[in-house]
Amino acid sequence: MAAAFFLLPQNIPFAAKIPFLIAACAELFFFVPLGWESVRHDLQNRYNPTQIATGLALSGILPVTIYALGSGALSLPQWFGLAVLFTALAFWYRVLPKHTIADVGFLLLVAVVTLMGVFQSLIPDAAPKLQAEFLGRIAWIRLGIAAALLLRGMEGIHFSWWPTAREWKLGALGFLALFPILFAVGYGIDFFGIRDLTRPWYQVAAISAGTFFGIFWVVALSEEFFLRGLLQQWLSGWTGSVTRGLLWTSLISGALHLPFRDFPNWKFALLATIAHAGYGWIFLKGNGIRAAMVTHAMVVVVWRVFLV
Repeated sequence: MAAAFFLLPQNIPFAAKIPFLIAACAELFFFVPLGWESVRHDLQNRYNPTQIATGLALSGILPVTIYALGSGALSLPQWFGLAVLFTALAFWYRVLPKHTIADVGFLLLVAVVTLMGVFQSLIPDAAPKLQAEFLGRIAWIRLGIAAALLLRGMEGIHFSWWPTAREWKLGALGFLALFPILFAVGYGIDFFGIRDLTRPWYQVAAISAGTFFGIFWVVALSEEFFLRGLLQQWLSGWTGSVTRGLLWTSLISGALHLPFRDFPNWKFALLATIAHAGYGWIFLKGNGIRAAMVTHAMVVVVWRVFLV
C-alpha cells in the first residue's frame, strides 16, 4: 500500500488515494491466496459449493464498498450493478450444471463485461487519473478464476503465481522462437517501428522488469487462464482434436483484438492470432498456463518498451 501510494500520481488528493488503496489491499487479500493449490483444496474441503459461491460474491462486493464509502464516488445504482455482476459470476456454476452451454455462457459473460469497459462506468474515479476501475477488473478476473477452479473444478491449468525453473526456461525459449516471427510480420505490415531509447540503460531495465511483472500477473494471467486454460481445453474436447482446439482458440483470440484503438484493427488481430497460437503451443508443452504466461509477458514487454 505504501509503494502504491507513492506510485500513484502525486496530484491525487489524499482523501481519494486512501480509500482506493485500502480497497485494493482488500482485493489482494482475497486474490493472492488463490495462487496456492493447498488453499484451494482447503476451501473445497471446508465449505460446500453454496458457501463458496456466497463467499466469492461477498468478497467481490467488499473492496468496491470500501472505495464507495470512503470516496463517495459511487452512486447506489452503480454499487448495485457491481453487486449483481459479481453475484452472477460467483454463482454461475452453483446454479448451472457442468455443461457446454454453461461453459460458453460463462466465457461470454467474462468477455463481454471485460471488453465493453463496464467497470469504467460503474466505478468512477474519485480524482482524475486514479483509475479506480482497476478494482472492478481485478475482482472480475479473480472471481472468474475462483469460480472455474473451486466450483467448476477445472483441471490442467496449474494456476499459481510463480513458474517452476522448467517453465521459466520453456517460456523464454518460446519467446525466442515466437518473437522473430511476430517482428517480421509486424514490421512487414507497418504495425510498429523501433523506438529510439533516450533513457539510461538502468532505467530501461527497471521499466522492463516492472512492465514484465505487471503484465505477467494481470494481463498474461487473465488471458492465459481464460483463453488457454478454459477455452482451448474446452474447444479441444468439443472438437475432439488438440490441434483444432489450438487453431480455433488462436482465431478467436485474434478476433478479440479487432476493437483495439480503431475497429477493425486487422493488423493487430493478425499479430494477436500468431502470438496466441504460440502461447497455445507453449501451454501444451508446459502442461499449464505458467510457461505461456512467461512468453506472453516477454512479448508485451518488448512491444511496449522497445517498439513504437
